[in-house]
Amino acid sequence: MPTFIYDLTRVMLLLAPAAAFVCLLLAGIALRKEGGTVFWVGGGFSRHMLWAVIFLGLEPTLTWFQFLGVPVYFPPGFAIQNGWLANLQSGVSTFVSAFIVARVVPVCAAFFVLRAVLDTASGSGPLASLLSAMFLLAISSTHALIDSWTPTGNRFSVVLGLESMWNYTASRIFPIAAGLAICGAIVAFAFNRPGYLRLIACAGGFLTVSALWVLINRMM
Repeated sequence: MPTFIYDLTRVMLLLAPAAAFVCLLLAGIALRKEGGTVFWVGGGFSRHMLWAVIFLGLEPTLTWFQFLGVPVYFPPGFAIQNGWLANLQSGVSTFVSAFIVARVVPVCAAFFVLRAVLDTASGSGPLASLLSAMFLLAISSTHALIDSWTPTGNRFSVVLGLESMWNYTASRIFPIAAGLAICGAIVAFAFNRPGYLRLIACAGGFLTVSALWVLINRMM
């Protein structure tokens, strides 16, 4: 009976990366529901991204029990003795990688591209749907990137993953968003449309968000 419990626990830990893939798929769908360009902090997108980091950093986080002096009976690398559970873990992992990631995700991205065309036809902007489609098509790269942010054997892996995600967003995503905002401001000004000053202000905010964060920290 103890061996069965160890095997079951190990199966759950080995399925954590597959669960992270599902969370990223749900995050891409939630991104479109929340508007694409402006997602809700604490909403579906950020919640699913948080769970993706937690799942990928779950096994290293268990070393906290060893740090507290509690013995861990399912250490990393513990082999699954039960053949049925081993086949179950392999089957679920293959289903997620070969069916959900390789088949379902591209179909969802294609539907969001169609939604972008329909949004344009209805008079609204296609950017929200296109961003969601791009996010879904990059799920495998995002999964690998988050996995590299949660180092194995470090009990702070989840926090390190969140910190790396923030640094990546501030150093890579925000400058791109600032460039897009400047392009949008130029187009709006050229066609005499309102809102170009707001886009310029947003670009300035994107480029100075790290400095603003440091300023707020020093003021508190």
